[in-house]
Amino acid sequence: MCTSSETVYFSCQTAGAKSVGLCGAALGHLQYRFGKPGKLEFSFPPDGKDGARSMRLAHYFRYQVDRTEVTFSNQGNDYALYDYTEDGKRSAGVRVATAAGKEVDIACVKLVQSRLGELDGVLKCDADNALSMGACPTK
Repeated sequence: MCTSSETVYFSCQTAGAKSVGLCGAALGHLQYRFGKPGKLEFSFPPDGKDGARSMRLAHYFRYQVDRTEVTFSNQGNDYALYDYTEDGKRSAGVRVATAAGKEVDIACVKLVQSRLGELDGVLKCDADNALSMGACPTK
């Protein structure tokens, strides 16, 4: 989903040969993308310029558990791009909670590439996310 001139912070293939991506053209210029190669179905933000201001990062780590999420909201829908590893098992994808209360989990099925941890300090901490346990670390 990302171009050769962009940094791939997250990329994977889902069922139905669709892809999820979080791409960065410059520091702070992030864009979430979903769709098939050559047929983009959704991107946020549309211009990709203020992604760092509209997205949040949450991270939780302990022995044999590492969970990272990048979250954002668009038109009443809440998105959580996630990459979890627990007891050596990895799960990744995107969860969408609609304004109507429906939740959809679009799981990655293969080819997961993740550098979400590199966004620490670029994205604001999501203190409301359960992974942050109600507080963000001070630096």
